[in-house]
Amino acid sequence: GGYRLLEVDNRCVLPYGVDSRILVSSADVIHAWALPSIGVKVDAVPGRINQLGVHLMSSGVMYGQCSEICGVNHSFMPIGLESVSPSVFYRWLVS
Repeated sequence: GGYRLLEVDNRCVLPYGVDSRILVSSADVIHAWALPSIGVKVDAVPGRINQLGVHLMSSGVMYGQCSEICGVNHSFMPIGLESVSPSVFYRWLVS
């Protein structure tokens, strides 16, 4: 199931209604971590850590992709973020 070329094996899971900070880095070349549905794009640069703050307003699944010309298989670098309620997130965290 899911969307072709956008579904991932492991989604990033964040609680909604809570300010969150996302740290982004790379191991090989410059990538761009982009999720258009929440209006964020941040560069992942080797040897550096970039951060962005997000405040998700509702639950759901959001999809994005790397949006840089980073080499072979560029189009196969999907991003999946799942927004869940804080109680579900904290239960998942302690398990």
